[in-house]
Amino acid sequence: MKSTKHLSGSSRPFLLLLLNSIFIAIISIALGAVSINALGLCAAWSWFQKLLFAAFTGGAYFVYSLVIVGLLFLLLKLFRLNYLIPMAAALFDFLVIVYLAADTFVYPMYRTHLNLAMLQMTFLGGGRIVSFSLPMIVEIIGYLVVISTVIALFFKAARRVSGVKIVGIISLVCLLGFIWANVYYAWGFVHFDTRVTTVPEKIPLARPLRMNNVFIKLGLVNRDAINANSQKIQADGSSNMKYPLEPLTCHGGKRYNILFLFVDTLRYDMLTADVMPNTYAFSKKNITFTNHYSNGNNTRHGIFSLFTGLPGSYWKKALTGSTPGILITALQDAHYNIGIFAGAPLDMPEFHKTIFSSIKGLRIDPRGDNSVESDKFAVEDFEKWQQSIKNGEPFFGFIFLDSVHAYDFPREPKYEVFKPYWKNVNHLELSNSFDPAPYLARYKNAVRYADDQIENVLKFLEEKKLMDNTIVVISSDHGDEFNDNKLNYWSHGGNFTDPQVKVPLVIHWPGKEAREVNYLTSHLDLVPTILPEVLGCTNPTKDYSVGQSIWEPENRRDWVYVSGYSLDGFVEPDRIVLINRAGMLEHLDKTFRPAPDKDIPNYMPEVLEELRRYSK
Repeated sequence: MKSTKHLSGSSRPFLLLLLNSIFIAIISIALGAVSINALGLCAAWSWFQKLLFAAFTGGAYFVYSLVIVGLLFLLLKLFRLNYLIPMAAALFDFLVIVYLAADTFVYPMYRTHLNLAMLQMTFLGGGRIVSFSLPMIVEIIGYLVVISTVIALFFKAARRVSGVKIVGIISLVCLLGFIWANVYYAWGFVHFDTRVTTVPEKIPLARPLRMNNVFIKLGLVNRDAINANSQKIQADGSSNMKYPLEPLTCHGGKRYNILFLFVDTLRYDMLTADVMPNTYAFSKKNITFTNHYSNGNNTRHGIFSLFTGLPGSYWKKALTGSTPGILITALQDAHYNIGIFAGAPLDMPEFHKTIFSSIKGLRIDPRGDNSVESDKFAVEDFEKWQQSIKNGEPFFGFIFLDSVHAYDFPREPKYEVFKPYWKNVNHLELSNSFDPAPYLARYKNAVRYADDQIENVLKFLEEKKLMDNTIVVISSDHGDEFNDNKLNYWSHGGNFTDPQVKVPLVIHWPGKEAREVNYLTSHLDLVPTILPEVLGCTNPTKDYSVGQSIWEPENRRDWVYVSGYSLDGFVEPDRIVLINRAGMLEHLDKTFRPAPDKDIPNYMPEVLEELRRYSK
């Protein structure tokens, strides 16, 4: 059969599927071009970036349409509802084009792509987020009419297409372009080429491919080259973040030594005399924060917010641009000696490419065959390093203990305090009916070992007479859950309840008296405390952080940012406002069950401003 002849009835739906996917691909490129033009990128981007943008955008939406509309086709054919196929495709096209058109307005304003949570805030926010004037409503209606007309014209034209050859060629071009764009992005990502890595950020729903480990295994790149590229990005200032907003102006300050003593996966309620006797005794002589939160339920976001003063949503931008933490760069500018000593690798998550990317000679892999050994070596290495520092030179140290995260401790009577404990952990046994007591006992034994390591460090500081001019911060990246709320949540990374995001915080600050602080604080508050007081930075806090000085009880927020791998949210005193996996606002109580209060938070305009403040 020649391609100029009409197709059979059985082939027509397949041709319509391909045509529909091509149509959506073309529309997505056109609307994407409007968005990058609004951002002023059309003139700034090279022809190659524009080609990459077109290939990724068109290819992505070609694949999305091919899969989703293809499933609709199969479902309707299964139920012999073939006559509904064009209608289903038209409805899908209408929704996709409306979404893309709306995103061309939203992204240039907020530097975040449109999602269901933003729609909820728009239509249910009582005008606090977006208010609609009469001209605006008329304009929206006009867009809907135009979109409907374009779709109608497409389907009218699609009826006249009788061959598949040219359609197949275009479809193949879209698919190959998408594959090429993903592979090239992966290559650009491993080489920190921000001309490439910043392109997919402008595309809604983009999930570009990363292949670092594949390239390393194939011998195409090595870790040393990756680190060198990271340093180059910082040197030429090609990050995709404007962070800080203005260069820091720092002079004077108290120039105390600073030591962060962090225990991975340490819950807030472990700071007790029976579990952590050494740290507990130390807390009674210093400042204890009883209502303190990490800004993430995982290591990546918790530590990132600590060193940057920014919400975890900036992680991806920091990673693609190899943007270091403002705390580290400010300390480097002040000529501090900096030592990082971790019991776990610093490339999982990629701290060597983000918060610590400006540190030359950073040790990525810890010493030791297991976390118990690695923690011990981390403390020993800190002590050796500290003794190598010349008298009078300030230092910043970060000791990150990993044994609690691994639930590991030496099998000695000294640490087998809590019994019976789970000796052979099998996560497959965990369920809502599983008794958490032995598992929690094992965890507490690991905490007891970490407590001893903390005590070793504190004794060392005392012996070297460093306490009078050293700030010591003891805390954690996140907590850990043992099915506390009977919803079958174990470990961390699953929700934003207190067991997973509330952590202990003890600060020894020379000259400050011991006390308990009960107002709400978070890791975001450490950077805006240290920079002005220790380094004498005079910039407004908003130049580099969304937190505030941890010593200020006035005008504090009654909510904190929290981030997860696929969730973001805000912890309030009596509920958790979640942006869930579907991109919708969800209102939960403090046990992660549906909350009766469904009101849109009145702080959302502030959130939207802060989430775009440091983006270029």
